[in-house]
Formats: sequence, structure tokens, C-alpha cells
Amino acid sequence: MKLTTITSRDNPAVKRAVRLMTSARERRRSGLIICEGARLCSDAAESGVAIEELFGTAEAMEKYADYLKPLAERAGEVYEITGDVAKKISDTENTQGVFIVARAPKVESNLETLNTTGQYVLLENLQDPSNVGAIFRTAEALGVNGVILTEGSASCFSPKALRAGMGAMFRIPIFSTDDAPSAMRRTVEKNMRPMAAVPRKGAADVTKIRFFRGAIMCIGNEGNGLSDALIDACPEKVTIPMNGRAESLNAATAAAILMWEMMRGYAQ
Repeated sequence: MKLTTITSRDNPAVKRAVRLMTSARERRRSGLIICEGARLCSDAAESGVAIEELFGTAEAMEKYADYLKPLAERAGEVYEITGDVAKKISDTENTQGVFIVARAPKVESNLETLNTTGQYVLLENLQDPSNVGAIFRTAEALGVNGVILTEGSASCFSPKALRAGMGAMFRIPIFSTDDAPSAMRRTVEKNMRPMAAVPRKGAADVTKIRFFRGAIMCIGNEGNGLSDALIDACPEKVTIPMNGRAESLNAATAAAILMWEMMRGYAQ
């Protein structure tokens, strides 16, 4: 393992890491992501992500040696950085001083590859990356077969989403679509069951639905919910019964309840 020491915040490798941390455009352009924290970086490596660079302070290299030694063996470049450089790269208030630059996992844009007997969640135009990450984490924990993101949703590979997802993005299939209504109509033709989650009277109580394989739970924007076009494209509308005074739930909380019911209740 070749170890290069970096002390300058203006080092080219540091500048690139900062751009990846702060710019969605740079992540899209380069096909690279940046992960922060020993556990998240280790999860990425264990999931088979190609690691280009490892950054770590001397203290972190010692404290998190069990995590970082396997990472160092797989990384193309290994940099020992100062605490000041770590603060420059970091997106957190109290950084562990560990980062990797890695190739982004594949996102499948062809929804024709969906397993017609699988259970999926579709996120339309979710804006908060922490919500996106939390939904990925719950989806993986419950055994959902994949997450579908519309182009208007926050990236699941942003630093905040990656932290909230606890590495789930590396282990669960990810799909994208630029036309969710058309995509859902095509799934109906394949005998799948897209459902629009809506907070409205007349929608079916999700706790009383009998689920079957092939369900797609569609969850909308934090403020506006699902678009009318996507609601119309889903033959079924479902809602979470609200018995208290609150009128709505956080998107990640609502998604967790909906996915739990979908995975708990489908016919075996």
C-alpha cells in the first residue's frame, strides 16, 4: 500500500473530494460519489463498490484500523490527511476523518427489467435527501425488491442521503424514470399493482388491503404529494388512517408504514 501525505487544503485530490461532497452536478458528470465515516465507507467496500481514493487522518487510521485496512488494500490511492484537510472535505460537524471516493452503483433506467412478482416503492419528486436515504434504509430492512426514483427526486447518492441510508443504496436495486405515469401504466399491463399513496377520503385503508406480489407503492413529494398524472395512472389509491390531530406524516415515516403493510400483508 502506497501512502501519500496531504497537508494542503488546496491539493487537487482534496479539491475534487470537496466538489463531490458539495456538487450534485459533479457527481453526475464524473459518475463518482464520496462517502464519509468509517462504517459507511466500509459498507460501500463490502458491497463491491469500486474505490478510487481513501482519505484518512492519522488518528482515524489508528482508531478505525479494522475498517480501514481492507479499504486501503482495495483503494487506487490512499491519502493520509491532516485534521484541517478533513474539515475542508467534511459535510458533518464532527467528522471522523475518513472518506472514500468511489464509483457510483448502477441505476437501472429500464423499468422493463422489474421483477413482476417483486415488491417496490416509487418516490416521486422527493426533495429532502435525508428522507430519500431513510426510505432506502427502511426498504432494505423490510426486504423491498427495489426503489424507483423519478428524475425530480433528490439523488440517493448525495452525502446526506448516503448517511441516512446507512449504506442501503449499495445493497438494494435502484431504478429511475423520467415518466412515472407511463411507466406505471406499463406495469399494469404486466399484471403488476401500482398504488398511489394519498391522504384523501375515499382511498383504501392500507392496513385493510390484501397485498399480493407485484405491488409498487408510489409516494409523493413532501409538500405536494403525488402528481395528478401519477395518481390517475395507478388503479388503486391507498391511505394511512389518521386517528390523531396531525393532518400528515413526514414522508419517510409515511413510507415506512406503507412499506411495512405492503411487505407484511402480501399473500404468500
